[in-house]
Amino acid sequence: MKFAYSPLSFAIFAAMNTHSFAANEVETNKNNVNASLQTIVVEAKEKSEVGNTVYSKDQLESMPNSKKSITDFLKTNSNVQFSRDANSAGTQGSLAPDKISINGAPNFANKFVVNGVNTSNTFDPVGESADANYYGMPSNSQTANINTDLLCELEVIDSNAGAEHGDFLGGVIQAKTCAPQTEIGQIHGSLSYDYTTDAWARFNYLNETEETSFEEKQDATHNREYTIQGGSANFYGRMSEKFGLSLNLAKRNSVIPVMSGFVEGEKVKTEENNDSVGLTLFYTPNATSKYQFGIEHYNYDKEGYYKNTLNSNYNIDTITHSFFINNEKLFEQFKLEQNLNYRTSELNRELKQNYSVNWAYSPISKNDIIGLKDGSTYTMGGYGGDLINEQKNLSYDAKLSLNAFDFLQMNHQIKLGFGYNHNEGSWERNNDMALYTGTGYENNTTKTDPQRGNLRDASCAIGDYLCDEGDLNYRPTTSAAFEQWNGQYLRKGTLYGKGKFTARQDQWNVFIEDSIAWKNFKARFGVRADYESLASNLNIAPRTNIEYLPFHNDKLIFLAGFNRYYGTTYLSTELDAKAYLANADLSRGLVYLDSWDSSNNYGWIKTPKTNVTGAEATDLKTPYSDERVFAINSQLANMNIGLKWVNRTFKNQIREQQPIDDQSRTYKNVDGGKSDTYTLNVASIQPIDFLNIHHNLSLGVSYIDNKTFTSDYKVLDNSNADYNTQVYFKGQVFNRSDLPTKDSPITARLTWDMKAKNIPLSWNNFFYYRDKSTNYVNQKDEKNKEIKMSLPNGKSIYVIEEKSFSSKFTWDTRLTYTAKTQRKQDLIFGLTVNNVLNKHNLMVTDSGTLSSEIGRQFIADVSFKF
Repeated sequence: MKFAYSPLSFAIFAAMNTHSFAANEVETNKNNVNASLQTIVVEAKEKSEVGNTVYSKDQLESMPNSKKSITDFLKTNSNVQFSRDANSAGTQGSLAPDKISINGAPNFANKFVVNGVNTSNTFDPVGESADANYYGMPSNSQTANINTDLLCELEVIDSNAGAEHGDFLGGVIQAKTCAPQTEIGQIHGSLSYDYTTDAWARFNYLNETEETSFEEKQDATHNREYTIQGGSANFYGRMSEKFGLSLNLAKRNSVIPVMSGFVEGEKVKTEENNDSVGLTLFYTPNATSKYQFGIEHYNYDKEGYYKNTLNSNYNIDTITHSFFINNEKLFEQFKLEQNLNYRTSELNRELKQNYSVNWAYSPISKNDIIGLKDGSTYTMGGYGGDLINEQKNLSYDAKLSLNAFDFLQMNHQIKLGFGYNHNEGSWERNNDMALYTGTGYENNTTKTDPQRGNLRDASCAIGDYLCDEGDLNYRPTTSAAFEQWNGQYLRKGTLYGKGKFTARQDQWNVFIEDSIAWKNFKARFGVRADYESLASNLNIAPRTNIEYLPFHNDKLIFLAGFNRYYGTTYLSTELDAKAYLANADLSRGLVYLDSWDSSNNYGWIKTPKTNVTGAEATDLKTPYSDERVFAINSQLANMNIGLKWVNRTFKNQIREQQPIDDQSRTYKNVDGGKSDTYTLNVASIQPIDFLNIHHNLSLGVSYIDNKTFTSDYKVLDNSNADYNTQVYFKGQVFNRSDLPTKDSPITARLTWDMKAKNIPLSWNNFFYYRDKSTNYVNQKDEKNKEIKMSLPNGKSIYVIEEKSFSSKFTWDTRLTYTAKTQRKQDLIFGLTVNNVLNKHNLMVTDSGTLSSEIGRQFIADVSFKF
């Protein structure tokens, strides 16, 4: 491993200077070296309900989490499954959060909440498969990828959710930043910095083809070079008995050089940035009232480039702003909690050149690229065009918790509440986008309407940027003879016209829930009603469970329950078809005319397209999942043991359907399949002392029988904008999205945390085992090229096969050393190593390509707490 100088060294140097300057102030009591800063108090209490897991700040900080994201941290949860490309070696420079599934649900159907604000993407959580798509962009189910360094609590509800939770099919992930519980007039907080680079990583290659792809292609899916660094800051304090504040900031940057494709060895710098800023004011006027006022900003920015294409730089930004007011009021007989929040989210793509044109090489005028020769062509400009997807969301909810009371010899705890959500979204192309491919003969018996023309004796009109007067030797195919051309002009194209289309969604919900205790039985009977305007459905969801406690305590609990969870209808299903309305074919004459100028648009004629349409929403119903859960929880000595079965059946799932004949594509409700997830979790309740070390152990083993389908609700081609993706498998043609999910059915996750008593050293380990499995891969020929076959309609599709994979094992570890610099100040050095043993594990992408997972990777960090 080769270490490189980095800003990390300067951060450590500055922190060590603080240590030296304050050497006389450092406490010398060696028996107190393990004292930690107690400036933050997490207000939420530990919860032990089945299906509910709460992670503390200590757990968030100690776990190896190289991406500093919520979803990366959740690799420890045995009910969470990750997308196939989560560990891909080709995208380890990316800052985008991983996609997760909970108990087999679609990976876009979880609910993410930060400080009471729903940050889930309800516009289009799937997006398109490629950055270059002409009607959309890749997106994520989260609109706020918050840095876990800023969190004090993370709660995951994977099953057995109460009636107050709605709008999800998988699970609910709730994150909270830190609340100040410090001395009045003092500011406390933390600063942190982390760094990694490809020089600190090992790459394992499947074969020479994959190695060549990394070494020579170096594109967005082959990150051979990258440098990632990030910093975060937390400041919090109490200004008085009644007022407090919390300010947090975070920034992560990844620089990924990619090959230009023009000059050998020439690289273009691309970047990703993930930034956030949050300010929360706390007001406690008296012992019975609490208020929080907060404003938050999140920005995920991706800068990309298309290889072999000049001026193809582009930016895709995801920008989210939120404002929230939370209030908690205690009355004599009940507690009232209210949340009001407003959120805006924008997914925005901007191109350096908002049109694309393919030029034939001319030694006179089109010679700005080294290595081209007669017969060569190259492309200038971007793809897809400038696009904006915007969402505005206003929501209010209230929850009333009555004091517990006795009735009919049973104890009751009743909760009831209601909520309203107003959601507006828009799809906008703010400028026309045109694509000029420029292929084909000028005059040929098989093609008399070419896309490129010979300028001949004409001259280009002033301002016609699709005309070039440079002489060239041109041939449209490698087998054709060269023709002497006196210049060239483009005469065919496709116009993606500008336009803006909007959709609106209103949602109402009410719920009531009664938690009952009688002798050694407990039960929860709840019901939730949701109305959603896009589907115009009133949905009733029961939430029930019954617990039996044979010893009248938590030593042994049996639980059985049935719950229904309704998701939501996404705004994009209302807008997809409208995005195609302004499409048109562009053409001009076979002979370049002297009369062409700006007044007649240089001879261009626009003909609206009629054979390309978006997917139309039919009379959709709201998707839902039915859950059956059975669990046994036991506390044996110092161990908490949980055995759980979760059955999910997914109904009315919204899926895009293949067009029949000349009909339009449609969104329809279909059967989403089912899953059975069995989990065994064993964890120590209190640290185990052994050899002067505190040990915390947690083991999670899961088996999932997943009969659901691939996650996207769209029929997508992974490489372009072709929606009708099909594959050939065992003598039949299938939609790739209709193939059952194939992943490792058995996984085991062991967390082993060790903290020395006499020295300020901690060692945290995460061991991850995935059992052998089968998956669908694209067949390859003897030259290692993927095999395709032609359908009667002329379309080529991949031929796939089912392939067996051996088991996979990874070991991630994190070491931290804490040095005291002054009283109530800590300097913490950390080193995280992913895949310590450098195991070569294989993965299959959703498009069927076999590739490698990440090898050994080092991440260094330093933090300063005060």
